[in-house]
Order: sequence, then structure tokens, then C-alpha cells
Amino acid sequence: MHIRIPSHRPCLGPAELEAVRQVLESRWLGRGRLTKEFEDRLAAYLGADHVIAVNSGTAALHLALDALELEPNDEVVVPSLTFVSSVQAILAAGGRPVFCEVNPATLNLEPADAAACLSERTRAILTVHYGGRICDMEGLRRLAAVREIHLVEDAAHAFGSGPPGARAGTLGDIGCFSFDPIKNITCGGGGAVATNDAALAERIRARHNVGLETDSWSRLTGERPWFYRVIEPGYRYYMSNLNAAIGLVQLERMEEFRARKRAIVRRYDEAFSAVDGLAVIRHDLEDVFPFNYVVRVLDGRRDALMQHLKERGIGTTIQFIPNHLQPVFAPFSRPLPVTEQLYEEILTLPLYVEMTDADVEEVIGEVKAFLASPVAASRAS
Repeated sequence: MHIRIPSHRPCLGPAELEAVRQVLESRWLGRGRLTKEFEDRLAAYLGADHVIAVNSGTAALHLALDALELEPNDEVVVPSLTFVSSVQAILAAGGRPVFCEVNPATLNLEPADAAACLSERTRAILTVHYGGRICDMEGLRRLAAVREIHLVEDAAHAFGSGPPGARAGTLGDIGCFSFDPIKNITCGGGGAVATNDAALAERIRARHNVGLETDSWSRLTGERPWFYRVIEPGYRYYMSNLNAAIGLVQLERMEEFRARKRAIVRRYDEAFSAVDGLAVIRHDLEDVFPFNYVVRVLDGRRDALMQHLKERGIGTTIQFIPNHLQPVFAPFSRPLPVTEQLYEEILTLPLYVEMTDADVEEVIGEVKAFLASPVAASRAS
């Protein structure tokens, strides 16, 4: 069945193609000048002292937690309602995930949820800015300070959220971003780690490039460009020039992207705010670059609505399957009734820059038509 209106789609054009062409012609495809330029541009935009560009958001999360040097049985509090990468990164860094609930109105972790999960073994809170909405970072910072634990931001959804001086990803000890194909800006594949802690940055910078003190681009003009020192355990996580070239162009287009996605969200909010059977998850659009558009479909009709939209060529998805329900995380599972109820209701509707007004109205019309139909009511009974 052909999906004409997908749930997400990257916005790419001639400028990105030209940037990639230039990198290919240069023959310097790995970490290089453009990678460093992308890091510098990110640091300037975020207002962060240190930014390290990497090859995925998952790598960013792993490096951030790895830099904390967790001991066996050290715990990291994390919402269950997040993509699996958040939890896999905790395990890869040697920690134990402690799953917690989220607020149904925002799908974000809040200080009270985090506080209820803390123990004497807690070393960090990994908070997730779901959909681009920034968590209650003031409350979480107070909680982390009192308990003397680290606060790490999974800002994969939230690049571009927050005003100058308070950008998502700069409000804790370390912030992690994703620039995969469906994020607010894309590098084709990539991510970044941001921090104002010089010691953490030094550790992350070495570990993201297999523990080397300097990269090959930095050594190129030295007297002995072949010489290198290995100073940390490490991983091959650096971002390539190819990906950075795409990211630099996308940064130039970010305000265009944000304006269009905000306009679509405003239209959705207007259309769905009084629809029986729907609960809208709202954004504060003044400070949010919305990543997705999620509604709660009530009365057990979510799956039937998904099928209805699919039959009409409209793509939807569910973000996400709670991690405490996944088989691999069974040793850490515990009942989370709020999250489990949300999982039965949440639905991500199409939201991407190149959606036309006609596309948006078609989605609105089909959602409303289904929820108003006798068939929808009978399926819920």
C-alpha cells in the first residue's frame, strides 16, 4: 500500500547535493575541516563551550554516559517512554536503567517522577525532551544538585528548542543531539555532544576517535603527521566531512524548517482541540522546535485509526514502545501504569517541512471523519 503522506521525511535540496559533491571531489571524506566547522557552528548556536560531532545520536548518548565512568550497579534514571537508544547507551556505559513515568500532558520526565526513582546507587538522570518540549530542567537541576548526581539531556528531538542562553542540550551537565534523517535538521546520519565541563569534553573528544589525542586532520600540517598518541579507551564515533557538509547547509535552513513545522502544528492544534476522542499533546511554540505531532486517541480506537489512515495513504507511527516492556530489558522492568496507558493511546501524525497545506487538511479531514463515524464507535465498543 503506497504511503503518499509519511509521518516524517527529511527536507533536502540542491544546496545539500552541492555540498556533498564538493566533499567527494576533495577526496577527504573522514573527519576534517567541515566537521570542525560544524562543531564550531553548533557551539556558537547553542552557547556551549564544547561540542563534539559524532556519527549518531546513540553514539552521543553512549559517550556522554561513558564519560561519567559508571561503576557496576550504578543506576541511571530514565523515562521508559523513549527510543531504545537511550537505554542501550546506559547499558553500554556499564550502568543500570531505572525506568520512570512521564507526565501525560507533556510526555516528559518531571522532577517528582525522577525523585521517586532515586536510590543511593543513582549516579545520573537521563532526561528526554520528548517531541522537542523541554523538561522542567530547573526542578531537575535542583534535584541533581541536592543528590550530587549528573544530569544528562537526551535532546535528540529538541535541537532548536529553547531561547538563546537556554537552548535544549545546554541545561544539564551534558547534552546529546541526533541529526538522523528525520530529525529537525539532518546530517544524513550524525549526532553531537555538548558540555561546558572541560574535563568531560576532553574525555569525550578523545574517546569519540578511538582514544587518539589528536585526529588526522589536525596532524596534517605537523612535522610528523603520521604520529599519534592513544590516551583513552575509545570508539570510532566521529562525524565525517560528508555528514558535516549536509549539516552545515541544514543549519542555514533551520529557521525555514522551524517556521513551517510550527505553522503545521498550529493548524493541527486548531483543528483537533475540540474533537471528541482525541487529547492533544501541546507544544509551547514560542520556545519549541517541534519534532513530531502526537495525539492521544481515546476509547481504544488508536489502532483502528492507524489502519484507516494507512488505507488512505497517510503514514503514522507510535513513538515509542515503552522500554520496560521490551524483552531485553526485563531484568529492569517494573509496573508503570501511566506509561502503559499512554502507549495504548499515543499516535504520531505526519509532520515534516515539505507537507503542503493540502496534505495537512487531508490528514485533518481523515482523522475527523474516522472519529465521527459509526464504524469507529463500533470498533471501540
